[in-house]
Amino acid sequence: MALTEGEYEFTCDECNGDGSLQYIRAAVDEAGDETDEAELVWDKCDDCYGDGTVTVDDKVAAEKIEYGQTPIRTPSSS
Repeated sequence: MALTEGEYEFTCDECNGDGSLQYIRAAVDEAGDETDEAELVWDKCDDCYGDGTVTVDDKVAAEKIEYGQTPIRTPSSS
């Protein structure tokens, strides 16, 4: 499938467009030492830098489209 050259924008796969991820980490006490407890925390997604979308070139876009993703923005719709 030949795509127009340029940047294509997709919803981030890692955070599903939310811009943040929830994960479990070791809890820290007042002295700064890790405890045996765990806590659930939110952090900015490393893949999209908190934007919720990723911008890729036409080669990566063709691969994403092949696997069923639909671009949010294409070069012709910019």
